[in-house]
Amino acid sequence: MQLQLALAVADRLHETLLVRGEPLPTLDAASFLLAASRVPEVIAHEVIRTLVRHDRRFCQAALEASHVSLTAWEVPDPELVDIPFVVLDLETTGSRPGTAKITEVGAVRLEGLREVAHFQTLVNPQRPIPPFITRITGITQEMVAGAPRIDEVMPQLLNFLEGAIIVAHNAPFDVSFLNYELRRLNGKKLGEEAFDTLPLARLLAPGLPNYRLGTVAEALGAPVSACHRALADARAAAHVFTVLLERLQEQGVTRLGEARAFLGPHAASAREKLSLTRDLPLSPGVYRLVDRNGMVLYVGKADRLRERVRSYFLDGNGHSRKLRQAIRLVERIEWEETVSPLEAVVLEQERILAHRPPCNLHGGRPECYTYLKLSFGHPGLGLSLTSRPSSRAFSGDWRGHDGHRPLLIGPFRGHSRLRSALELLLRCYPVRSCSQKAQNRPCVRFRGGACLAPCTRAPGVREQHDSLIWQLLSWLAGNEEPDLPCPLERSEALVRALSRQRRFEEAQALTEAREHLLSVRRSYRALAEARALRFAALWPASGGADTRVVRVNLVWDGCLRPPLTLGGRDFEHEIEELLAGLFAEDRYSPERGRGDGRQTEVRESGRKTDSSPLAQLLVAVPQQQLDTILAVRRWLLETSHPHVVMLPGPDADAEHRDLCRHRLLAETRRLLGDGPVAEQAV
Repeated sequence: MQLQLALAVADRLHETLLVRGEPLPTLDAASFLLAASRVPEVIAHEVIRTLVRHDRRFCQAALEASHVSLTAWEVPDPELVDIPFVVLDLETTGSRPGTAKITEVGAVRLEGLREVAHFQTLVNPQRPIPPFITRITGITQEMVAGAPRIDEVMPQLLNFLEGAIIVAHNAPFDVSFLNYELRRLNGKKLGEEAFDTLPLARLLAPGLPNYRLGTVAEALGAPVSACHRALADARAAAHVFTVLLERLQEQGVTRLGEARAFLGPHAASAREKLSLTRDLPLSPGVYRLVDRNGMVLYVGKADRLRERVRSYFLDGNGHSRKLRQAIRLVERIEWEETVSPLEAVVLEQERILAHRPPCNLHGGRPECYTYLKLSFGHPGLGLSLTSRPSSRAFSGDWRGHDGHRPLLIGPFRGHSRLRSALELLLRCYPVRSCSQKAQNRPCVRFRGGACLAPCTRAPGVREQHDSLIWQLLSWLAGNEEPDLPCPLERSEALVRALSRQRRFEEAQALTEAREHLLSVRRSYRALAEARALRFAALWPASGGADTRVVRVNLVWDGCLRPPLTLGGRDFEHEIEELLAGLFAEDRYSPERGRGDGRQTEVRESGRKTDSSPLAQLLVAVPQQQLDTILAVRRWLLETSHPHVVMLPGPDADAEHRDLCRHRLLAETRRLLGDGPVAEQAV
C-alpha cells in the first residue's frame, strides 16, 4: 500500500510537470503534493527527495538546485541498452477491462537487453471463466480458485515494474487492463508510455502472413513458443523485442527518443501541437478540436481548460482510439468559458448534439437510443423495443385510440444490448413475444411451453401473464420481487443446462446476454437516480468593484435550470420566491404527467389499482436529454465541490422543505460573508 501511494503521488507530480511544461521549485512542488499553503523548507526537500530518488522520470541533479524537473528536459536521450524494460503479458476472461478480468500475469525484466528476473502468478478473477477462454488458455476455474486476487498481486507487480519501461505485444490491451485495476484500487494509472512490439514488428519484419505474437515469434526464431500462457508469451515477446531492437540499431536508432519517433511519428507531432493551447484560459469551459477543414472532431469540458487540453498532447495512454485520431488531425482549438464546472458539463452535451463530432463516444446520435416499450390493447401486455417514440410520448396526453398509449422506459444506449436483454427475459419467462390479436388457437411457442398464450383469453391466464410482465419491469427497475424467480438465476440455470449438453456457443451467448441484462438494469437505475436529482450548487464569484456574488446552479428533476446570481440586498427574498415556485410545481402537478419524463403508472381497465407491482413511477426521458442528465449525475457523484445543497423531492413534508431552505440561505450568506470562504460541505 505504501508503494502504491508513493507511485500515485509520483504520477501526479509527473503529470503536473508535463502539463505545466517547466520545472517547479521544490517548495512549490511539496506544497502542491501536500495540499498545504506553507511547508518548511527542510521538510519540503526531504519529501520530494524521498519521492523521486528512485524514479528515473525525474532528474536527480535538478534537486540539488532546489527544483523538480524531468529527466527528458535535463538529461540527454538515454541509450536503449542502458534502459531496464519489463516485457509483460496478461491472460484475461475477455477483451474489455471491467467486464473481463485478469486470470494470469507473466513478466520478464530485461537489463542490458538480457533477462535478469521474471514474475508469474495466476489471478483469481472472482467470476466464471468462459469455456472458450479455457479452451484457448488452458486456465480453468479450479486453477484460479486458490490464486490471489488482483488487489493482492498489484503491489508485487508494481514493485517488479519499478524503474522500467513496459513492453508488450499489442500493448494497449495489456496496459488498459492494468490501468483499469490501478484506477479502481488507487485512482492512478501507469506512468511512461509502453513500448508496443506489434507496430514495431510490422515496420521491421514486413511480409508475414499476420502479426499475432505466435507468428512473429516463430518467424524471428524465439526459443519459447507463444501458447496463451502469460510467462511463456512474455518470454516470446521479450525475444521479439530484442531482435527488433537489434534491427533498429542496424538502422542507426540507438536511443529511446529516436525509437519512439521511429515507432510513432504522430507522438512527436502531437507534442509539437502544444502551441495550439497557448491562449487557453485556466477557467472552466468547453473546448472543440477542429481539423483543417473546419470540422469539429471532438468536444470536451474541463474545470481548467488549458491544463486539460495540454494533457492530451503529452500522454496518449488511456485515450480512446477516436480521441487519438482527433489529436492527430486537430489544427485549431476553439473554446467557450463558463462560470462554473457544472455549466460546462451541460454545455458540453449541447455542443456535442449541435456539432455531432465523429470522435466523441456518446451523444452524437441520440435518435438511435432505444426505449423498452410496454404495449396495451393486444391480448396481454407486450414488451418490445422502439427508437421512434410518438409525438405524444412525453406530453400530458396519456390516451391513444385504444384508451392507452404505450408506456416507454428509458432510453438506453446500445440497441443490440437492450435487444439481447429482452430476448433473454422472453427465453426465461413464458410471456408473449408476438403481436397477433386474440384468437382461440395458441401458437407454437405456447405448445412448447414458452408462452402462457394470453391470446386464447382463457380465464385468469391474461391476468397471470400481465402480472408477470409487471413483475419483470419491477425487477428491471431495481426492485427485488420475492414472488418472481430471479432472472439471473434462471439464466444461469439455462447456461449450465446448455454446457452439460456441450452447446458451448449458445451458453456463451446467454452468458453475454446475462451481462447485457445486468448492464441494462444498472443503466435504468442510473437514469432513475439522475431524473430524481434536485440540488443547488453554489459558486463564489466576483460582482465587480470588489464585491462578492454567488452563482447558483439549480438542478431540478435532473435538469439544469438557468443560473441565478445572488448578491444584492434582496437575495433572501429571491431564494424564497425561487423555492416557492419550484415547490408549487409539485403541489399543482400531483400526477406529474407534464411531459417532464416521469410517467404515471398506466393500468389496463378492469385491473385493481393495487394489483400492479410497479408502485413507483417509471422513468422515460426524450432521447436528446439522456446524455445531459447522466452527465449531471456523474458530476455530482465525482465532484468534491463543497457548496452543494440537496433539495427535497416531491414527497417531502413542509418541515423538510423549510430545513433545506434554511440550509441554502445559510450557505449563500457564508459565501457572501467577509473573509475567506469557508470550505464546508452542506
